[in-house]
Amino acid sequence: MMRLIICLVFIGFAEYIQAQSCTCKSMQDYVALRDFDSTAKHKPMNLWKFAKTLEKDKSPRCLAFAFQLKAQVQIKNNQFEDAAKSLDREKFILDSIRCKSASYVENNLTRGELLMLQGDYEGSIDAYSKTVKILQRAGNNAMLSKAYLGLSGSYGRLKDKDKAKYYTNLAYPVVRILSDNETKIDLLSQLSARYYKLYQLEKDKIYLDSALNTVSFSYVLAKKIQYTESYLQIYNLFEDHAYYKRNFRLALNYLDSALIQTNPNYHWKERGAIYGDMSDIYLELKRYDKAYQFADSNLVYAQKIGDPYDVKNALELLYNCAKLSGDYERALLVYEDLSKMQDSVMNIQNERAFRQLQEKYHRVRNEKSDAEYKQDKRLLQQQQQIGNLKWRLILVGIIIFALLAAYVLMVFRQKSIKQKQKRLEIRQRLNRARINPDFIFNALNQLQNAGLGQGTDYKRQIQSFSKLLKQVLDSTHDDFMTLDREIEFLTFYLTLQRDRSKNAFNFSFEVDEQLDPSNVCLPTMILQPFVESTVLEGFSNLNRVGELIIRFKLRGLNELAIIIDDNGKGLKAIDSSRASEIINDRLYLLNKLNKTSSSYLIREKTGGGVSVEIFIPLITKAYAEELKKEGF
Repeated sequence: MMRLIICLVFIGFAEYIQAQSCTCKSMQDYVALRDFDSTAKHKPMNLWKFAKTLEKDKSPRCLAFAFQLKAQVQIKNNQFEDAAKSLDREKFILDSIRCKSASYVENNLTRGELLMLQGDYEGSIDAYSKTVKILQRAGNNAMLSKAYLGLSGSYGRLKDKDKAKYYTNLAYPVVRILSDNETKIDLLSQLSARYYKLYQLEKDKIYLDSALNTVSFSYVLAKKIQYTESYLQIYNLFEDHAYYKRNFRLALNYLDSALIQTNPNYHWKERGAIYGDMSDIYLELKRYDKAYQFADSNLVYAQKIGDPYDVKNALELLYNCAKLSGDYERALLVYEDLSKMQDSVMNIQNERAFRQLQEKYHRVRNEKSDAEYKQDKRLLQQQQQIGNLKWRLILVGIIIFALLAAYVLMVFRQKSIKQKQKRLEIRQRLNRARINPDFIFNALNQLQNAGLGQGTDYKRQIQSFSKLLKQVLDSTHDDFMTLDREIEFLTFYLTLQRDRSKNAFNFSFEVDEQLDPSNVCLPTMILQPFVESTVLEGFSNLNRVGELIIRFKLRGLNELAIIIDDNGKGLKAIDSSRASEIINDRLYLLNKLNKTSSSYLIREKTGGGVSVEIFIPLITKAYAEELKKEGF
């Protein structure tokens, strides 16, 4: 039992230590502020500085979250390789401290975003899908919305219209119930972008209306909490709606507003995209000089970023502007650069395709071993669950056994208390019934009369009465009395009663030769009530001399028989209820401690009179002392 308790305490302590290592107060405060709190005003936060602060914390969970924040910053800065390394570092720390699956949610969400930006849409879907069930149970609607929108975006790029629509519809009600903070604004903007993607896939104008309503709601909230950093994305979404509605002038106004929100020092990708959209609009308006001017600016920012795909797209736009404007010489020069860039992009695409094929090959090759590993892991988990269930059942059994034992002990204790209480009540009754008070009163009256008459037996009667009272008082402290003292007590009592009745009866005692009167003990006052009933009622107004014989006989080796015979009026003339009550109490106590079956019998004799037969165990003085110690 002690080992089990120690084991349970150790397991609980280990789980507590593990839970402590997987918590970070600073992280919890940041997530609560980001995802749940509704603030009156947006407070900008430098995530990179916050990540550096978390790195100084001793908690491994804080260090892991520092790499999560770094990855988010690196993704915004298009540092995809660095972001992947940061996410790998975060996962390594979480694995080392053996955190629960809920701790990996942010890692999977950010990885899903990174993979989608890198064009690995299947990997992105896998990363997002790992978080959905966990977030549904946890009730974090902000992260759940991000997972739904991420799945919608990845399926949209894979041209899977049904699943893209399914996850967009799941995201809408969850985003709407979020607290009014910057997280909700960003997610509303993402939701609007998903509606535009659905419009591109299905050409249903209802998605344009949904996109406009969603981004308008996002703009109202952004103004309410002064979240100006979101204006850039919001104006771009307004521009998308105006462009699809072919309201090009309004679209250019929104692009101008978006351009104002950018910083030329680090918003290179955003500014390049804006200039590219302006060039497309001016092409639609057939203002080729303006279109070429903005296409050239788009190329400048694409070259600053250094992404071959962006450079290729910028050159294609510039080539179209030059060709449509009629400047074929310039178009030829741009085409030469475009051809070189297309070769470069083709090589990159071939390398990426080869790498993806290689990864798929290794994935298929390892599928069997992975399946076997998962099966072994599943069997091991089942065995662990069975073992845990076994220990739980054992623990429950021990608890039930302990409760039953405590219940049984309580029942026995209550029973013992009740028995002790009953014995005390019986003793009190026995002490009150030591001798009939009427006898003492009448005996005193007789002695008073004898004193007045100066009778010759006066002195003897006084001595007998004194000895009788002394034995009565002494017996209140003794539960047992030796046979010779019992005979002496009854002799005093019967002598006084005979004197009062003017020798109306005779009495005698017969003791078995095998009995030692000085060593055999009787329960106190076991005989006196019967003797009193016989003298006062059985011999009252008897037309003959009464005879009372008390015999003590040995039955077998360890049983004492006491027979009280008289020739009185019989059972009809006496009331034996008081005597029966006293002897019942005495025999109850004796049977409880001695575990015997003492008994008595009262019957009327054929020739007249009453016979009382009492059967009790043979009790020696030594045994009486033992019974006294046990509480008799």
